[in-house]
Amino acid sequence: MDTLIEIPGDRTAAKFAYASAGLGVVGVATLGAMFAIEVPRNGPYIFGTINDATGGVFQLTIIPVIVQVHCRLRRTPGSEAAKWLVIAASAAGSASSFLLVAKKLDFNVSTGISVGAMVVQAGWFLLAHRALLKSGGYPRDLARLGEFIGGALVVGLPLAALTALEPAPAWIRWGIGGAGIAVGAAAWVAWPYWYFLAGRHLSHVPREVRGGVPRPRRRNIGAGY
Repeated sequence: MDTLIEIPGDRTAAKFAYASAGLGVVGVATLGAMFAIEVPRNGPYIFGTINDATGGVFQLTIIPVIVQVHCRLRRTPGSEAAKWLVIAASAAGSASSFLLVAKKLDFNVSTGISVGAMVVQAGWFLLAHRALLKSGGYPRDLARLGEFIGGALVVGLPLAALTALEPAPAWIRWGIGGAGIAVGAAAWVAWPYWYFLAGRHLSHVPREVRGGVPRPRRRNIGAGY
């Protein structure tokens, strides 16, 4: 299925999705600039600070989008627990970024919290989109991309951690660990595009068909609740 059935809150969530996509692009660009320009010079970390501040806002704007997508999952105690877990993780990731910018939190501690939040979000992306893909009531492009992002991060982040094991052989650190970085980075770069797609689907803008006549969107007021 390529058309998302509308439920209350979709159009508001779409605005947050588009904002998240824009913030995500800024985050990717500033992180790349930091490693390319500032890290070799050992600072000053202007791009790094912008990245941290942007990340703090991003972690907040994604919450309404995740909640709105989650409404389309079957409501169970486990599903509800997962929803609140990802909300809490996102809020914690946001707080850690803002505290780092304010110099109230150590860089390593903040990074650990942010990575932890990303792992929780990745797990939600993988499991939620796997279920939504099977349900048949969710756009396939959004589900497949979400499943890829979640799976790649779940696999890539633990492997990337191997690069920090200094006693380990180089082939483990930079072979396996480097592969984890590459997989995780690919998923992370694709993340803003997922939010852009989510915004497009959640906004329910009529699609053009042959003859230029818009195809109406179906609206189901009670779905997902």
